[in-house]
Formats: sequence, C-alpha cells, structure tokens
Amino acid sequence: MLEEWAKRLREASQTRAVLVEGKRDREALKRLGIKNIFTLEGKRFADLPDLLEGFQEVILLFDLDPHGERINSKVKEILAREGYILIEEFREDLRNTGINFVEELYGKGCGAERPSGSGQDDKAKP
Repeated sequence: MLEEWAKRLREASQTRAVLVEGKRDREALKRLGIKNIFTLEGKRFADLPDLLEGFQEVILLFDLDPHGERINSKVKEILAREGYILIEEFREDLRNTGINFVEELYGKGCGAERPSGSGQDDKAKP
C-alpha cells in the first residue's frame, strides 16, 4: 500500500507543491523521489503565498499528531482564503497506514529512490 501511495505522490508532485512541516519530512520525501517539496520551518504562515508562488494546487502533508493537526487546520484556512486548491487525500491515506509522522516514510518500503533534482530547490525560477 505504501509503495502505491508513494508512486501516486511522485506523480502528483510533478505539477503540485507538497507542503510539509520540517526538513526531516522533506528529506524523507526527497528520498522517495517526490518533487516540489516546501517546508514551513522558519517561515510565517502569512508568507505561504509567496513561498508557493507559481502553484495553484498544494498537497498538504503534515504529521498526524495533535501539533500537525493544528498546523493543517491553520494552513488550510490561509491557503483556501488565497484561492489555492488544497489536496489532502495523501495525508488521509497516510493516516490509514498507521504512520503518524512523514519522516517515518523513509525506510518503510515505499519504493525509495533518490533521483537527482528532487525537492524544494528544484522549483523553476521565474
């Protein structure tokens, strides 16, 4: 199930931003070949529209603990108000696997691969 989930997320991340909490989450997803990963770490919620410039759709992939739930709720409110299309299906699917923290994905048999050029640094510069 996780391998299929990772494959779908890899495909979806080609044209959508993936928003996570921190750098360990980003690193775990990069190792799975996910692209366009952005972290909240060190940023204000008000800065999210600038961070996500160039994307209309955003995959929210915050941890499933109480802290992640609060972040998810606040970010949804801010981005929805700005007109972003928010995708939460990957987060909900993750909930069904029993994995609560995105960083746990690395090493869970998700078809881990690390193609060159994945992650936040890949965002096309205008």
